[in-house]
Amino acid sequence: MVRIVKEYAERKKEIMGTARALFYQNGYANTSVNFIIETIGISKGTFYHYFKSKEDLLDNIVDEFTKEIISKLELVVNDNSLDAISKLNKFYRQAGMYKAENIDVIKTIVNALYNDKNLLLRYKMNNRSVELILPLMSKVFEQGKNEGSFDIEFPEATARIILLFGTSLGEYNAKLMMDLDENPANIEEMKKHFNIYQTSIQRILGAPEGSIEIFDEEIVDAIMEKYNES
Repeated sequence: MVRIVKEYAERKKEIMGTARALFYQNGYANTSVNFIIETIGISKGTFYHYFKSKEDLLDNIVDEFTKEIISKLELVVNDNSLDAISKLNKFYRQAGMYKAENIDVIKTIVNALYNDKNLLLRYKMNNRSVELILPLMSKVFEQGKNEGSFDIEFPEATARIILLFGTSLGEYNAKLMMDLDENPANIEEMKKHFNIYQTSIQRILGAPEGSIEIFDEEIVDAIMEKYNES
Protein backbone atom coordinates (compact mmCIF):
# COMPACT_ATOMS: atom_id res chain seq x y z
CA MET A 1 0.00 0.00 0.00
CA VAL A 2 2.80 2.41 0.92
CA ARG A 3 4.58 1.63 -2.36
CA ILE A 4 1.48 2.54 -4.44
CA VAL A 5 1.01 5.86 -2.63
CA LYS A 6 4.64 6.71 -3.20
CA GLU A 7 4.40 5.92 -6.91
CA TYR A 8 1.27 8.04 -7.22
CA ALA A 9 2.96 11.03 -5.54
CA GLU A 10 6.09 10.66 -7.65
CA ARG A 11 4.14 10.50 -10.91
CA LYS A 12 2.03 13.52 -9.97
CA LYS A 13 5.16 15.44 -9.05
CA GLU A 14 6.74 14.49 -12.38
CA ILE A 15 3.73 15.75 -14.36
CA MET A 16 3.64 19.01 -12.41
CA GLY A 17 7.38 19.57 -12.76
CA THR A 18 7.33 18.92 -16.50
CA ALA A 19 4.30 21.15 -16.97
CA ARG A 20 5.90 23.99 -15.00
CA ALA A 21 9.02 23.80 -17.19
CA LEU A 22 6.94 23.81 -20.39
CA PHE A 23 4.74 26.66 -19.15
CA TYR A 24 7.88 28.72 -18.45
CA GLN A 25 9.39 27.91 -21.83
CA ASN A 26 6.35 28.19 -24.10
CA GLY A 27 3.70 29.94 -22.06
CA TYR A 28 0.60 28.44 -20.48
CA ALA A 29 -1.70 29.10 -23.45
CA ASN A 30 0.75 27.52 -25.91
CA THR A 31 1.29 24.35 -23.89
CA SER A 32 -1.36 21.70 -24.56
CA VAL A 33 -2.09 18.60 -22.54
CA ASN A 34 -0.90 16.55 -25.51
CA PHE A 35 2.45 18.35 -25.49
CA ILE A 36 2.84 17.65 -21.77
CA ILE A 37 2.07 13.93 -22.04
CA GLU A 38 4.27 13.52 -25.13
CA THR A 39 7.17 15.16 -23.31
CA ILE A 40 6.80 12.83 -20.33
CA GLY A 41 5.89 9.76 -22.37
CA ILE A 42 2.59 8.91 -20.69
CA SER A 43 -0.91 8.29 -21.99
CA LYS A 44 -3.72 10.81 -21.92
CA GLY A 45 -5.59 8.48 -19.57
CA THR A 46 -2.69 8.62 -17.12
CA PHE A 47 -2.73 12.41 -17.18
CA TYR A 48 -6.46 12.56 -16.49
CA HIS A 49 -6.04 10.09 -13.64
CA TYR A 50 -4.16 12.85 -11.81
CA PHE A 51 -5.71 16.03 -13.17
CA LYS A 52 -9.19 16.85 -14.49
CA SER A 53 -7.84 19.41 -16.99
CA LYS A 54 -4.95 21.73 -17.75
CA GLU A 55 -6.65 24.31 -15.50
CA ASP A 56 -6.72 21.76 -12.67
CA LEU A 57 -3.02 21.13 -13.24
CA LEU A 58 -2.31 24.86 -12.94
CA ASP A 59 -4.50 24.93 -9.84
CA ASN A 60 -2.24 22.30 -8.27
CA ILE A 61 0.92 24.18 -9.26
CA VAL A 62 -0.38 27.37 -7.66
CA ASP A 63 -1.43 25.42 -4.57
CA GLU A 64 2.04 23.91 -4.26
CA PHE A 65 3.64 27.34 -4.66
CA THR A 66 1.33 28.87 -2.05
CA LYS A 67 2.02 26.09 0.46
CA GLU A 68 5.77 26.59 0.01
CA ILE A 69 5.31 30.26 0.94
CA ILE A 70 3.10 29.27 3.87
CA SER A 71 5.80 26.98 5.28
CA LYS A 72 8.23 29.91 5.33
CA LEU A 73 5.69 32.25 6.90
CA GLU A 74 4.94 29.70 9.63
CA LEU A 75 8.57 29.93 10.75
CA VAL A 76 8.16 33.69 11.19
CA VAL A 77 4.83 33.47 13.01
CA ASN A 78 6.11 30.79 15.40
CA ASP A 79 9.33 32.64 16.24
CA ASN A 80 8.83 33.48 19.92
CA SER A 81 11.78 35.89 19.90
CA LEU A 82 9.88 38.40 17.73
CA ASP A 83 7.21 40.88 18.73
CA ALA A 84 4.09 41.25 16.58
CA ILE A 85 5.30 44.26 14.60
CA SER A 86 8.59 42.55 13.76
CA LYS A 87 6.69 39.42 12.75
CA LEU A 88 4.34 41.33 10.46
CA ASN A 89 7.18 43.18 8.75
CA LYS A 90 9.19 39.98 8.31
CA PHE A 91 6.02 38.14 7.21
CA TYR A 92 5.62 40.38 4.16
CA ARG A 93 9.32 40.60 3.38
CA GLN A 94 9.69 36.81 3.41
CA ALA A 95 6.79 36.48 0.99
CA GLY A 96 8.33 39.13 -1.26
CA MET A 97 11.75 37.50 -1.28
CA TYR A 98 10.27 34.10 -2.05
CA LYS A 99 8.38 35.55 -5.01
CA ALA A 100 11.57 37.22 -6.26
CA GLU A 101 13.40 33.89 -6.06
CA ASN A 102 10.61 32.09 -7.93
CA ILE A 103 9.74 34.67 -10.56
CA ASP A 104 9.21 31.99 -13.24
CA VAL A 105 6.29 30.60 -11.24
CA ILE A 106 4.90 34.11 -10.72
CA LYS A 107 5.12 34.91 -14.42
CA THR A 108 3.39 31.67 -15.38
CA ILE A 109 0.60 32.27 -12.88
CA VAL A 110 0.10 35.91 -13.87
CA ASN A 111 0.10 35.26 -17.62
CA ALA A 112 -2.18 32.24 -17.28
CA LEU A 113 -4.74 33.63 -14.87
CA TYR A 114 -5.12 37.28 -15.78
CA ASN A 115 -7.41 36.97 -18.74
CA ASP A 116 -11.20 36.83 -18.87
CA LYS A 117 -11.51 33.12 -19.61
CA ASN A 118 -9.75 32.23 -16.35
CA LEU A 119 -11.70 34.66 -14.16
CA LEU A 120 -13.39 31.90 -12.13
CA LEU A 121 -10.15 29.98 -11.67
CA ARG A 122 -8.39 33.16 -10.51
CA TYR A 123 -11.22 33.90 -8.09
CA LYS A 124 -10.99 30.41 -6.58
CA MET A 125 -7.21 30.59 -6.22
CA ASN A 126 -7.29 34.02 -4.61
CA ASN A 127 -9.89 32.84 -2.10
CA ARG A 128 -7.86 29.74 -1.26
CA SER A 129 -4.74 31.83 -0.75
CA VAL A 130 -6.60 34.11 1.68
CA GLU A 131 -7.92 31.13 3.65
CA LEU A 132 -4.44 29.57 3.91
CA ILE A 133 -2.76 32.76 5.11
CA LEU A 134 -5.60 33.97 7.35
CA PRO A 135 -4.78 31.79 10.42
CA LEU A 136 -1.14 32.91 10.38
CA MET A 137 -1.89 36.62 10.10
CA SER A 138 -4.66 36.33 12.70
CA LYS A 139 -2.15 34.85 15.13
CA VAL A 140 0.22 37.79 14.60
CA PHE A 141 -2.62 40.28 15.06
CA GLU A 142 -3.77 38.52 18.23
CA GLN A 143 -0.24 38.82 19.60
CA GLY A 144 -0.11 42.51 18.67
CA LYS A 145 -3.43 43.12 20.41
CA ASN A 146 -2.17 41.41 23.58
CA GLU A 147 1.12 43.35 23.44
CA GLY A 148 -0.76 46.62 23.00
CA SER A 149 1.00 47.49 19.74
CA PHE A 150 -2.16 46.95 17.63
CA ASP A 151 -5.35 48.79 18.54
CA ILE A 152 -7.82 46.25 17.15
CA GLU A 153 -10.83 44.45 18.58
CA PHE A 154 -11.19 41.50 16.20
CA PRO A 155 -7.81 40.11 14.99
CA GLU A 156 -9.23 37.52 12.56
CA ALA A 157 -11.74 39.87 10.92
CA THR A 158 -9.03 42.53 10.63
CA ALA A 159 -6.66 40.02 9.03
CA ARG A 160 -9.31 39.00 6.51
CA ILE A 161 -10.00 42.60 5.51
CA ILE A 162 -6.29 43.31 5.03
CA LEU A 163 -5.78 40.14 2.98
CA LEU A 164 -8.78 40.89 0.76
CA PHE A 165 -7.48 44.43 0.32
CA GLY A 166 -4.13 42.98 -0.71
CA THR A 167 -5.79 40.56 -3.14
CA SER A 168 -7.61 43.42 -4.88
CA LEU A 169 -4.38 45.40 -5.09
CA GLY A 170 -2.62 42.33 -6.47
CA GLU A 171 -5.25 42.04 -9.20
CA TYR A 172 -4.55 45.54 -10.45
CA ASN A 173 -0.77 45.33 -10.04
CA ALA A 174 -0.72 42.08 -12.03
CA LYS A 175 -2.24 43.93 -14.97
CA LEU A 176 0.40 46.66 -14.62
CA MET A 177 3.10 43.98 -14.51
CA MET A 178 1.87 42.34 -17.71
CA ASP A 179 2.05 45.70 -19.48
CA LEU A 180 5.59 46.55 -18.33
CA ASP A 181 7.18 46.12 -21.78
CA GLU A 182 5.05 48.88 -23.27
CA ASN A 183 4.79 51.01 -20.13
CA PRO A 184 7.94 50.84 -17.95
CA ALA A 185 6.51 53.63 -15.77
CA ASN A 186 4.10 51.03 -14.37
CA ILE A 187 6.83 50.10 -11.89
CA GLU A 188 6.52 53.47 -10.18
CA GLU A 189 2.74 53.15 -10.14
CA MET A 190 3.06 49.77 -8.43
CA LYS A 191 5.45 51.17 -5.84
CA LYS A 192 2.98 53.93 -5.08
CA HIS A 193 0.30 51.31 -4.49
CA PHE A 194 2.57 49.34 -2.15
CA ASN A 195 3.33 52.46 -0.12
CA ILE A 196 -0.37 53.27 0.19
CA TYR A 197 -1.09 49.68 1.21
CA GLN A 198 1.63 49.85 3.88
CA THR A 199 0.27 53.10 5.31
CA SER A 200 -3.28 51.72 5.23
CA ILE A 201 -2.30 48.61 7.21
CA GLN A 202 -0.59 50.75 9.83
CA ARG A 203 -3.72 52.86 10.27
CA ILE A 204 -6.11 49.89 10.30
CA LEU A 205 -4.02 48.27 13.03
CA GLY A 206 -3.56 51.49 14.97
CA ALA A 207 0.16 50.71 15.05
CA PRO A 208 2.77 53.33 16.00
CA GLU A 209 3.70 55.78 13.25
CA GLY A 210 6.44 54.40 10.99
CA SER A 211 6.44 50.95 12.64
CA ILE A 212 4.97 48.99 9.73
CA GLU A 213 7.65 48.47 7.07
CA ILE A 214 6.33 45.74 4.80
CA PHE A 215 7.31 47.41 1.52
CA ASP A 216 10.88 46.90 0.35
CA GLU A 217 11.62 48.81 -2.85
CA GLU A 218 14.72 46.69 -3.57
CA ILE A 219 12.64 43.49 -3.53
CA VAL A 220 10.08 45.02 -5.90
CA ASP A 221 12.89 46.13 -8.24
CA ALA A 222 14.36 42.62 -8.16
CA ILE A 223 11.00 41.05 -8.97
CA MET A 224 10.42 43.46 -11.86
CA GLU A 225 13.93 42.95 -13.27
CA LYS A 226 13.65 39.16 -13.16
CA TYR A 227 10.13 39.28 -14.56
CA ASN A 228 11.35 41.19 -17.59
CA GLU A 229 14.31 38.85 -18.08
CA SER A 230 12.35 35.60 -17.79
